[in-house]
Amino acid sequence: MKKILLPTDFSDNSWEATLYAIKLFKDKKCTFYIMHSLEPLVSAPSTAVSSRRANEAIQKSRQNESKIELEKEFNKILELPKNDNHTFETFIAYDYFLDAVQFHVNKLDIEMVIVGTKGASGIKEITIGSNTANLINKITCPIIAVPQNVLTKDMSEIGFATDFSINNYGNELDLLKEIATVNTSKISIVHVSQKSTELTGDLLANKNVLEKTLQPLHFEFYFVTDVPVEVGTRVFSESRRLGMLCIINKKRSFFEKLFSKSNSKSISSHINVPLLIFNHSRI
Repeated sequence: MKKILLPTDFSDNSWEATLYAIKLFKDKKCTFYIMHSLEPLVSAPSTAVSSRRANEAIQKSRQNESKIELEKEFNKILELPKNDNHTFETFIAYDYFLDAVQFHVNKLDIEMVIVGTKGASGIKEITIGSNTANLINKITCPIIAVPQNVLTKDMSEIGFATDFSINNYGNELDLLKEIATVNTSKISIVHVSQKSTELTGDLLANKNVLEKTLQPLHFEFYFVTDVPVEVGTRVFSESRRLGMLCIINKKRSFFEKLFSKSNSKSISSHINVPLLIFNHSRI
């Protein structure tokens, strides 16, 4: 039984992420935990009774609104075609978003978090919001970041961007292999570098490790050179019309830059595919 956390802020993109999760794992037994985090009110310290009462009234109103919205979301799920493989639980977490996710990932033994890339702020372009960017850098379990308008994406090809800096994957890529197997997907492995150099030494050895890890799946290697990693990754994703792009977020690697404050919005605004992100610290 898979345990999947679906954070929601009741935005359209959050709902699409929920639908995407349901569709992606339609043939797997799953419990989906739909969580809304209600962050504490921030106010200046005051001992005035009137101020405390005002804050309490505001907080109670926010709680009631959140409960109503969460119930609406659950009712929308009940209107979907029934799938006996799936069960759903909803709850409100009274904490800051990142803290709430971290706590419940540990408490509920969550296997992955599936979240929309755009929150309720209404930014028109597809960007990774600050909440999602923080998740990518802090949460150790796999994350699928879902942009808008991807429910009809063809999953026949999944991209896997790598710099060949990893020499041991453990079981971390089992989720990627599972998704590829269920969807009969080819895995297109892309290596982006700013110099046209042949792989040697450790990089070549690590490439061989990756080959063995992904067997017996169908996969091919592609090499994009003479461009920055974020540009090459975007161009490859667009040209291949990928159904999903997998990235391993590793310290001191090229891909750490993709989720820095300067680049996280840039790359996601151009790559309109779900991102499957593994945190290498877990390997």
